[in-house]
Amino acid sequence: MILGAGGAGLFAALHAQKANPDLDITIVSKGSSASAAAPAWCRAANNVALNPGDSVERHFMDPSRAAKWLPHQELAWTLVSTAIERVRELENEIGCFFDRNPDGTLHGKAFAGQTFDRTVHKGDLTGIEIINRLMEQVWARPLRRLEEHRAVALIPAADGALSGVLLIDVRSGAFRFVAAQAVLLATGGGPTMYRYHTPSGDKTWTGWRWRCGRLPLRDMEMVQFTRPVSSPDRTPA
Repeated sequence: MILGAGGAGLFAALHAQKANPDLDITIVSKGSSASAAAPAWCRAANNVALNPGDSVERHFMDPSRAAKWLPHQELAWTLVSTAIERVRELENEIGCFFDRNPDGTLHGKAFAGQTFDRTVHKGDLTGIEIINRLMEQVWARPLRRLEEHRAVALIPAADGALSGVLLIDVRSGAFRFVAAQAVLLATGGGPTMYRYHTPSGDKTWTGWRWRCGRLPLRDMEMVQFTRPVSSPDRTPA
C-alpha cells in the first residue's frame, strides 16, 4: 500500500510494479485522482545539470551555499546527482513534454538560488504536466487506486509488525481497514502551516504523525517553505 498519490507516490508505484509485476499494489489518496496532489499545483520546475557548461558539482554548491551549508550534504548530493536520471525518465519513459531550445535540447530557465539556467520546465505548468503523465502510466497498469479515503492510523499486528491501515471513506464517513504487508508513506508536507501556499488546503501533514514510536523525525523546521504572493506572476515555492 502506498499512502499518497502525488509525484512520490505515483513514481513509487510504477517502480515497485516494474521491479515485481506480481505485487498487489494499492495507491490510497484522500483526494480525487491526482487533482489534490501538491505537484499538480506547482508552477515551478526541476533543477538539473544537463547543459555541457553546467555540472553536478556546481548544482550541488548552489543550494548548499544558499542554505548556509545547513542541508545534509549526502542527501543534497543524492538529490542533484540523480536529478538527471529522473528527468530523463520523465521524458523518455513517463512521456513528459518539457520546453525545448531551437536545437532540440531541453530549455533551462533562470530560477532562484541558481548560478546557471538549469530549471527544466513546461511553461509555468510543470507540476500538472508531470502528474498527468504519471497518472496516465498508472492507469495503464494493473494498479489499484483507492481515492477519497483518508488514512488515520497504521495498525500494528500482535507481533508488533504492521498489519494494515485504518482509513476513513471521505464520502460516507465510514471506517475501513485495509490489510497490507508493507506501507510506503508518500504523504508530502504541510503547506497549510503557512498563510500563503499554492497546494490545495487538504495538505495537512498527517503522515508525520504515523511514526508508530519507531520512526524519528529530523530537521522539522525545514520540511516546507514558502513565500507570500506579492504579484500575479509570483507563486509561493
